[in-house]
Amino acid sequence: MKEFFKSKFFYVITVLTLIAVIVPTVLVSMGLTPVLRSAVNTVLLPIQKLSDKAAGVIDGYASYFRAFDKMKAENAKLKEELASLREQIYEAKEMKEKYEWMSEFLELKMNHMDYHTVPASITGRGSSDYAGVFMLDAGTVGGVGKGMPVVSGEGILGYITEVGPNWSKASSFLEEAGAVGAYVERSGVIGVVEGTYDLARQGLCRMSYLDEGADIKVGDRILTSGYGSIYPRSLTIGYVDKVEPDEFSRGVTAYVRPVTTLDQVSKVMVVTGYDEYSE
Repeated sequence: MKEFFKSKFFYVITVLTLIAVIVPTVLVSMGLTPVLRSAVNTVLLPIQKLSDKAAGVIDGYASYFRAFDKMKAENAKLKEELASLREQIYEAKEMKEKYEWMSEFLELKMNHMDYHTVPASITGRGSSDYAGVFMLDAGTVGGVGKGMPVVSGEGILGYITEVGPNWSKASSFLEEAGAVGAYVERSGVIGVVEGTYDLARQGLCRMSYLDEGADIKVGDRILTSGYGSIYPRSLTIGYVDKVEPDEFSRGVTAYVRPVTTLDQVSKVMVVTGYDEYSE
């Protein structure tokens, strides 16, 4: 212990303590309080500035995190609103399609009061050797049977080839094995509409058995005749795309572009019954 009191460290501590006690006392007694205050301020000012700067930085970080949390909450709210708007758009689009579909078939029913129909949706599409094949969600439970016509609101699509309790399979009228009795709406000229593999790939079919002077022109609308066909009369088949001489006869052949195709519709009607001949 004696060695501590004799050490330089002890003397330095003692001197600094005396200075810290005596100097302020002397300054105060001499009326130099402002000098003391100035000295203290000189020592404390850098520390105060550093403290203020640190507090500012801390406040800045706190503000940043508060703003981040607010933005995060607003972003989550915007995502919810966006999802809600998308759902509303989807529902509006679905309602629009449903309204258009109902309007088309209402017009069909008004023009053909004798038709008995079953609504159906196309649930799948495939391909056969010559034309389109499609699946429907209606079957024998709803009165659908083999050989029944399938139509859209604009015209014919095909006919039922297979049927189950709640499903059915149909083929497009464009298949090569099919033939539809038809006539020209403007002139009444009668012929037969047939499909071929090559024409089906071009989105066309042909109207054959037309005399050389047959009154048929590009743009004429072609309708089902109802004779010798599964389709009732006066349904639209399509419009004449071009007329050419038939290389195998003295007649002409009209190439018809169907009014509707499988890739343009999702809902159809199966005609389960109709008068044998109807306008």
